Amino acid sequence: MFRIREATPVDNEALLRLEAQSPQGTGISILIDREDYFYRSRLHDRSKVLIAEEDGRLVGIMAFAIKEVLLDGEPERVAYFYDLRGDASYRRSMKRGLFRLWSACLDEIEGEGAAFIYGHVKADNNDSMRVATKMGARIGATFNILTLPGLPGEPGVLDDRMDDLEAEIARLDRHVGNRSLRPCDFGAAYLRGAELGYLRGIFRIEKGASSAQVSAWDLSKIYRGRVLHMPLSLVALGLLLNPLARYLPVPSVPKVGQQITYMQLFDPVCEGKDGVALLKTLIQRLRRRALADGIDVLTLFAYQDDPLLPHLPRFVPQKVMHYHTMIRPCTSDAVPQRPLYLDIRDI
Repeated sequence: MFRIREATPVDNEALLRLEAQSPQGTGISILIDREDYFYRSRLHDRSKVLIAEEDGRLVGIMAFAIKEVLLDGEPERVAYFYDLRGDASYRRSMKRGLFRLWSACLDEIEGEGAAFIYGHVKADNNDSMRVATKMGARIGATFNILTLPGLPGEPGVLDDRMDDLEAEIARLDRHVGNRSLRPCDFGAAYLRGAELGYLRGIFRIEKGASSAQVSAWDLSKIYRGRVLHMPLSLVALGLLLNPLARYLPVPSVPKVGQQITYMQLFDPVCEGKDGVALLKTLIQRLRRRALADGIDVLTLFAYQDDPLLPHLPRFVPQKVMHYHTMIRPCTSDAVPQRPLYLDIRDI
């Protein structure tokens, strides 16, 4: 018998088992290790996880949150779609139970009056892109994830500006402005992140009329990655760099089976002609600080057309992944105009 219902904490282990069937990455394959499936749900005030079961076996998950964001400068209700996955035997066909699960989600989202649904899909994940397209979604924007290993060495003094957090939030709010998808409760994520110990600081360096800043989030308490597969090129690079990393300020390369901890960098702001160069200097310092604190990898998130970041700084080695923000009109034909805002709670 097939049925759809809302997930409860009792389903946590089954949800994590199904998630483990979907490691991330096409070159480096990484499985996210965490104890609590619902941590993302708790980041949003109005979230729901719907699951599909067949004969008592979990075969599908779809999760969404209702958010109040800006659209063309005006408050609007939208739905953020943050999980879609199915048992291996169901992945190939949206005509079976997963289509019924999607219909149930859509009914609830439309019942909430959401103007549109949006979610993030890895650009080279052809299966997920195909499913999103079948659901009626189209690409709204594309963002980059710059991934860098921690760096040995002395980080120097970095002011986290946590003593004056509300003023820093207000300063960032002015930079972001009325960008589409900006949460109406803009500072809530920062205040909540500070309360839970996830926000490590809003770091900024200045030189003359130029400056660069970024917020740093330590997510090692929430989840860790576990390396399942490495391409031979990176295995070879690790054989070269890892012994040197014990004595020299060069990055190391993770090994298969190793757990990885993450620091995420959000809301980069570059001002002046030297802004991007200063951002690179700031990230280098944060890489050293991260490794000294036991964090393996830093990831910087930014839309490709973000007016506050003209282009990504370059590092060697580095990896850049690309994600599409998919938009599916719902109760309105209105879609957000670029540039979009990337909410830390959505990642």
